[in-house]
Amino acid sequence: MTTMQAPKKRFWEVAVAVAILAAIVAAAVWTRNYDTGSLYNRGHANFERGRYLEAIAAYDQVLQLQPDDAHIYVNRGVAKLFLGRYREAIADYDQALRLEPDDAHTYVNRAGAKSLQGQHREAIADYDQALQLEPDTAYIYVDRGQTKSNLGQHREALADYDQALRLEPDNVNAYIARGRAKSKLGEYEEAFADFDQALQLEPGNAHIYTSRGDVKFDLGQVEEAFADYDQAVRLEPDNGYVYFARAYARAELGQHKEAIFDYDQTLRLQPYVVGAYISRAQAWSALGQFQKAIADYNQAVRLQPEDPHVYFNRGLAKAEIGLSQEALADLKTALELAQEAGDSDLMTFIEGKIEEFEQEE
Repeated sequence: MTTMQAPKKRFWEVAVAVAILAAIVAAAVWTRNYDTGSLYNRGHANFERGRYLEAIAAYDQVLQLQPDDAHIYVNRGVAKLFLGRYREAIADYDQALRLEPDDAHTYVNRAGAKSLQGQHREAIADYDQALQLEPDTAYIYVDRGQTKSNLGQHREALADYDQALRLEPDNVNAYIARGRAKSKLGEYEEAFADFDQALQLEPGNAHIYTSRGDVKFDLGQVEEAFADYDQAVRLEPDNGYVYFARAYARAELGQHKEAIFDYDQTLRLQPYVVGAYISRAQAWSALGQFQKAIADYNQAVRLQPEDPHVYFNRGLAKAEIGLSQEALADLKTALELAQEAGDSDLMTFIEGKIEEFEQEE
């Protein structure tokens, strides 16, 4: 069985987005007073605990009472973004911007959702708008640079990171992002120098180790990457994303049982990390435990129903235990979603697999 990996929106990118967006949400929370305080507080408390579905339910109730409050749409959008519901998140940010069109942070939020949706050029336009409103905000340059890197525009991304560092010379995220961009350009010595500089500034920052580990992983230095991820776990044992990182290395090393342990820890700490369900399912499949894999794919579908990769891989797992019709239905759903996303390469891949299935039938 050949599973199909979801695009490598690596955990470090998600972690950075989470940190930035959570800070924006916190600012919105503590600068406003709400008449519907108990409902709002319930939503915020669930958000802080990572219980995003419950947070969204509370925000829905607040919006029934206060339909013109832009900040609630922003907060609900962030919760949806963390669940991988990017289109719904963008719709909430659209509404927030109709209500408050000069809020730079909402443009940043929407840009982040668009980038995760694969709409990188549209995301850059939102970052441009945010920078017109707040031209001296360093983290917006960092975010725009990362989006440029997603388009393969690594040189252009470096210019944004350099500008961020001119504004904030001790901006650790800018050093991390610049290091990753330099690694993509093959400038590994300079990349690791940026990671070293970041570690001088914040030696206890697990994100630096996971980022450096990612570069080593991409270079095929999996054991060295594992050492960095392991250090990140020691530094932040209550951070689900560092376990997710270490699990990638363990899976690559063939240590599927150990990888499952790390995915378990990720989901204990961050129960809505869809990638952890998908990756754990692939580990279960590698061990021949397809029923457990299907259970994880079911959970991933519940949380992120628009991802074609999840349906594709679930279909393959179902085929392994003889559920041929259900497997074919999942592959066809995957194809429909790939068509909606306009991903021609993915469509071709799935069409080939469907043809194989139909010939076998």
